Amino acid sequence: VESEELRATLITRFANYLRLTLPCDDSPTMQLAARVLGHLARSGDAITADFVDFEVKRALEALASSPRSETRRLAAALVLRELARSVPPLFYMHAPAFLRTMWWGVRDPSRQVREHTVQALRA
Repeated sequence: VESEELRATLITRFANYLRLTLPCDDSPTMQLAARVLGHLARSGDAITADFVDFEVKRALEALASSPRSETRRLAAALVLRELARSVPPLFYMHAPAFLRTMWWGVRDPSRQVREHTVQALRA
């Protein structure tokens, strides 16, 4: 039990560090950070569902409500894509909210945001 709690704490701490790197000006860095978040979501621990729930809600909010920050919208689209690919059953729980919000990403002025939003939709 103790090692399980320690593992959950370390995963949460690592995810928090990754969140700091996501809205940056370097697209390849954001893609790698989003991919690592997807790998963390696949860990299968008890905290995975809570982790995915938090990240999906955070990304959907950023995609819909940050019109001036292209990097924030891109990070949101990347996270949504990776979570949809990595943990489809957990992501599917958010399908109605994603389908309502993804139109913001599909109509985004940035080509990258549009592409990654469509990739999340295809996943």
